[in-house]
Amino acid sequence: MIENQIEDGFMTFTVVEERLVAAMAVLWRSGDRERAWLRGSTLPIWREVVAEHKDASPDDAAIVTCALTRVEVMDADEAMGWVAAWVPSGPTRRVVGVVLSYLASGNPRADWPTIWARMGGKAGGWTTEGLRKRYGRSITIICEKLNAKRSGGLSVSTCKIDRP
Repeated sequence: MIENQIEDGFMTFTVVEERLVAAMAVLWRSGDRERAWLRGSTLPIWREVVAEHKDASPDDAAIVTCALTRVEVMDADEAMGWVAAWVPSGPTRRVVGVVLSYLASGNPRADWPTIWARMGGKAGGWTTEGLRKRYGRSITIICEKLNAKRSGGLSVSTCKIDRP
């Protein structure tokens, strides 16, 4: 749980981010078809619409999942609950989802030009700096809310940003 990952009694930006990336990896490993939106593909939905599609594709094969432990599922549910509770829905949550997906796919750091392109580039009306700030503020809010819970409701800026 969280207790073994905190520094000096507080959650840091990096710890919160790592927990969210781990939760994204658990979601990818689960067989839940409702989470298909995380992969950015609409093909499974299209097959629902076009019922007369007869050719079997590799995507139609039974989902084979790695066994998930109860602890992994509980940790993932807890971390995604943070996003649901404290990150505003809409574009902000989409930015967080795209960045977490990017990090969960094995990239050590967010490459903002790539994320900018995934968010629609110029047509999306974003800048790389705007995306970075929106993501940073979202993780910081989660961090501060968790630290406020641990400290009995004090909501002073307690999130230590421990990365450059």
